[in-house]
Amino acid sequence: MKKKSLMTLIGSLCSLTVALVVLGVFFNKTENEKQNGLSNQYDVSSQNKIAYVVYEMGKPQLVLQNEGESEDTVVAEYDEETMILDPSFSSDGSILAYITTNKDKETELISTVHFYHLEKKTISDVFTDASTVTEVEFNPDQSSLLYLRAGTFENYSPIVGERPHNFDVYEFNLDQKTHIQKTKLEQYSIYSLNVAQSGDRVFIGRDDDSDVETAEDSFDVKQRIFEIPLENPDEMSVLSDPKRDVSIFSFTITPDGNEVIFQSISNPNDGGIYEYELFTYNLDTKEEEQLTHFGEHVGDPVVSTDGSTIYFMMDKNFAKGDPNYHLYKMNVDGGQSEEIVLHGNSE
Repeated sequence: MKKKSLMTLIGSLCSLTVALVVLGVFFNKTENEKQNGLSNQYDVSSQNKIAYVVYEMGKPQLVLQNEGESEDTVVAEYDEETMILDPSFSSDGSILAYITTNKDKETELISTVHFYHLEKKTISDVFTDASTVTEVEFNPDQSSLLYLRAGTFENYSPIVGERPHNFDVYEFNLDQKTHIQKTKLEQYSIYSLNVAQSGDRVFIGRDDDSDVETAEDSFDVKQRIFEIPLENPDEMSVLSDPKRDVSIFSFTITPDGNEVIFQSISNPNDGGIYEYELFTYNLDTKEEEQLTHFGEHVGDPVVSTDGSTIYFMMDKNFAKGDPNYHLYKMNVDGGQSEEIVLHGNSE
């Protein structure tokens, strides 16, 4: 009886072990696979084509839509271990650049920049680098690519998890196939890379740590927009209002170079959940205006080539769980906003 009970117990334990292993494999596998829906990675071409990234069971798809048409075209799809970042059109709209990088940064840092050729409907690999490339932009004359590269993946501090660090701006010459490091900032974070229409300078978002002398000073650091001449990067200067006491996050520059459209917190002193809205800052008059009033999480602005329309993403589930992104557009003055329905939108 005891032997039978022991064998039953052993059998039960074995079954339980197998079940736990299966569940472990299942949950491990679905950690990436549970990523679903529209991401905030997108761009709009000079012909009003929208390129965006959507996830289905963790697998990223790069999708094209002609604005105003209901048909979407999946131009690339990758496995659940991969992310697609920063689709970016060339100035003439003929090429769509995008980045693929591995989700598991602890195992390896690897990124590949690709071109999707819209007329030929073909994909080519531009370069692969042992790093995390987060953003890529065409030089307006399409002779080169400017990109943001993070060379390490580590803890910034004991209370912050591992993430990419040592960001700098690089340029890849498309004819010579050469990489040039344009800055030596080694920043904790750089974001929203924009290239001037002249091609001689870039704009980035980063911490304004120029006055940091002590550890206590770092708590007062604000994120601002910087202008960097590519031939003289040491002449970097603050482009946004240097006295603004609330950080600036994602942003873009209007085609005429006169205004900055940016994301910031609209209720910094309310004590509740932050609301992120879009603002405009006129570089000539130094005047600022709030453009959106959704009371949500609005960001990632893109301005149309003719300067008349602002596109942006809204996360309707901000601070509540997984993001629920929706793409909107509005007039450059903030009026007549409307949603653009994309594959992957959820209610």
